[in-house]
Amino acid sequence: MRSIIKGANENKQASLLKIVFIIILIVAAVYFVYLTGGTKKVYVHILYVPIILSALFWGSFGGLIVGMVSGLFVGPLMPLDVSSGIMQEPVNWISRMLAFSLIGLFTGCMLDWINQLNKEAQDRNLSSPFYQLPNTTKLTFDIEDSIKSKEHFKIMSIKLTNLDDIEKYVDNELVLDLVKNLAKQLEHRCGRKSVYSYGKDELIVLVFEDCEENYEEKIKQILDHYFAFPVSINGYEIRVSLKVGIYEYRGEDSSPTEIYNKARIAYEQGEDKELGIYYYNVSLENRRREMHHITGALLESIRRNELFLMYQPKIDIINNKISGVEALVRWNRNSDHFIGPNIFIPIAEDIGFIKEISKFVFDNATTQMEVWKSKGINITCAVNVSAKELLDNDFIYWGKDTINSKNVNRSDMEIEITERAIAYNDKHLIETMNYLKEKGYQVSIDDFGTGYNSLMSIGEIPFDIIKIDKYFIDTIDRIEIRELVKQLIGYSHTFEKTVIAEGVETEEQLNILKELNCDNVQGYYFSKPLLPDDFEEFYLQFNQDRNH
Repeated sequence: MRSIIKGANENKQASLLKIVFIIILIVAAVYFVYLTGGTKKVYVHILYVPIILSALFWGSFGGLIVGMVSGLFVGPLMPLDVSSGIMQEPVNWISRMLAFSLIGLFTGCMLDWINQLNKEAQDRNLSSPFYQLPNTTKLTFDIEDSIKSKEHFKIMSIKLTNLDDIEKYVDNELVLDLVKNLAKQLEHRCGRKSVYSYGKDELIVLVFEDCEENYEEKIKQILDHYFAFPVSINGYEIRVSLKVGIYEYRGEDSSPTEIYNKARIAYEQGEDKELGIYYYNVSLENRRREMHHITGALLESIRRNELFLMYQPKIDIINNKISGVEALVRWNRNSDHFIGPNIFIPIAEDIGFIKEISKFVFDNATTQMEVWKSKGINITCAVNVSAKELLDNDFIYWGKDTINSKNVNRSDMEIEITERAIAYNDKHLIETMNYLKEKGYQVSIDDFGTGYNSLMSIGEIPFDIIKIDKYFIDTIDRIEIRELVKQLIGYSHTFEKTVIAEGVETEEQLNILKELNCDNVQGYYFSKPLLPDDFEEFYLQFNQDRNH
């Protein structure tokens, strides 16, 4: 409201200054005509200046009025020749006044027409091509004005996440009607024009402090009511899912684009295509920014030798010996910033770089196995491979050539795949797993128990080893979990599978697993992941302690 009053006052002051300016110009021009000898001289035409400026300021009406006034000022009271005192004939000053008026009127009409064309072009530039709503360009201007006026406001970005599917599979016009109806309801909640459109599937709302009370809450009620149940429109029952991001501007130093983007960053929280209202959190923006930095650096990580392997020992708790290791990839970015695999592995999968990382792991792990074998360290090594790579024939052939070039047996290598990747019994994947087993590799199922058909997997999917997920080990002191793990181990042994328990961290967990006849364990109770040299020391020390 303050900005509206301030703007109105500024407009009044500007109009008054224009009027005073035109009056001064007319008076000065008339005085100059008189001083130069009257209307017989060409100087009378300088009155076109205030006439044209008036047309510019006030359009055709302003040009007409100032033209008539100017004609009267150099009309019946202005001599034709001041020195001789000869006055003008009426036909002279009347025709001049008409000419001035017509010039003012015509100039004003031309300027009005040009201004209208410019306004139409500007409206097109500031309007959504899909809806009768202002677009984000207009939003930027309005936010900028609000910042200059030192107003506080909230900006809501409303993303309709399944609109593309409705448009493709139901009806394109239905999409337009859905958004138009929502925009109308939002517009009714505030006296100011505050609803904007970005593309077909995003609405932006500015919520100012001078809007009606509880405006934000009423918007939330609209969204909850509008999308809680299927919407009936044009004979269709449609459920629209959306996400809302809210950012509150309180006068900090930000550009309009930054403010708008913060609202969009807010709705990126939560799961995709789910209803939710989220507030901006700076930590989320920092994480997303870091993700983009990581993505670029990850593509160069192998060339820069920033990736490396660590090895976590697996302990055979029946025979009390080290049975193998699991190769785990790590990233030392820029030599001083360690990034966990839980961060960069999902990114690598998203950008299609996981294949290069898998090749790096397999190549380096087999090389390390070759080194250890020459030192008399005879163990197995597990490497994690995604289902996508196992379905890639080029990757399989590459792995075959890689291991053939080294002094390593296929039985020394364990191919590890998560249970979730095979939960749907993909025929091609199972054929590949059978092929790997036939070639001598060991195949293990990681995170066992987290998939959809764990027990069925034991009998139907070709593998040698199952790894019980850490969740079960963390809660193994509970009777129901302990009984479940017991049945799982017994059932697996029926099919001659080896069972490994992941994440063993306490002696109590270890003793329970021994009682349940688990075959192998790995976890921090025995050792964290180790660099190759550290593992060799651990291997020697473990064997010495065992012999004593």
